Amino acid sequence: MPLAEARKYFIRLVNRDREREGLEPVVLDTTAQKAAQEHADDMARHGFTAHYGTDGSVPEMRYSGAGGTDIAFENAACFFDNTERNLDKGALFLAAELERIESAFVNEKPPHDGHRKNILNPWHNRVGIGLAQPVGISVPCAAQEFVDHYGKYEPLPASAKVGTKIRVAGDITAPATFGAVAVARIDQPALREAANLNGTGSYQLPAPYATYLPKGFVTPVEVRVEGNRFSVDVPLDDRGRPGVYEVSVWGRVPESNDLVTLSLRTVAVK
Repeated sequence: MPLAEARKYFIRLVNRDREREGLEPVVLDTTAQKAAQEHADDMARHGFTAHYGTDGSVPEMRYSGAGGTDIAFENAACFFDNTERNLDKGALFLAAELERIESAFVNEKPPHDGHRKNILNPWHNRVGIGLAQPVGISVPCAAQEFVDHYGKYEPLPASAKVGTKIRVAGDITAPATFGAVAVARIDQPALREAANLNGTGSYQLPAPYATYLPKGFVTPVEVRVEGNRFSVDVPLDDRGRPGVYEVSVWGRVPESNDLVTLSLRTVAVK
């Protein structure tokens, strides 16, 4: 299959596995697809499997950079041989190879079942698929970017100076309800070699250094909430340090006692 058809086939495989667990299907997210394709191409070119890219990026940076405003959770599969290759721009993808990747993901066993949990997360409702194949090789590299789309958010700046105040605002969509706004920081990424990336394993979102809550909670700044609308002005300042600041919106969903992340966007802060 050519790329466009292969993406659709991969989504059908994902939805088959979700249906078996009584879950609603996911639909194509074209923004997440851009981030997924960027990562699949990177892995196929350089022969690695990881959630970091050779430019040092992490999933939320690639998704945010592609224009994403929700949150994306990544599954990735490729080679582990650190071998540089040229991409086949007209690649044809074998159904059996796509089935092999999906089967490997969904048949994982605890405690090493992160890909399976991602596919079967009931709150995911969109997905972007990236697929890439090197010249002369019929084994694809794949990235699945699952998205939770439960809101519309005002834009954030792509870059800012340390200490800049930004407005975080939007409207949360049912069945989710607003919970909190949080900010985390990671160091500005540096270039990484494929050999190093192949040993990185799973990726965890960074813990926030500040969390902002609505009226009734102890909070550094109160979030204004009216119905499904929220807004708050927060400083990008983790002890005066530059880096990539990760601005998240959290909410509550039915049948869960915990807040879940509904939106995660990145701002380059100098």
